[in-house]
Amino acid sequence: MIREEVYFWQIQWAGRWMSTFTRFTEEAVRKEHPEAIRIDDSREIRMKAESPTERSLAQSHNRRPVAALGSNF
Repeated sequence: MIREEVYFWQIQWAGRWMSTFTRFTEEAVRKEHPEAIRIDDSREIRMKAESPTERSLAQSHNRRPVAALGSNF
């Protein structure tokens, strides 16, 4: 598994500064916004699968049983 640190960023878009709605790695945000400013309090660490075996194992752990639909509507 690869450990990724992702953050929200302040970017300049259409002449105005705004915060991103999605967290990005530094290398990903710098491709389009070299002026981006990281919001340090928004740090999140994600584990990214590196091999097909790790991906299939992660998918099997993320599956949750779907609750039976009742007449609670």
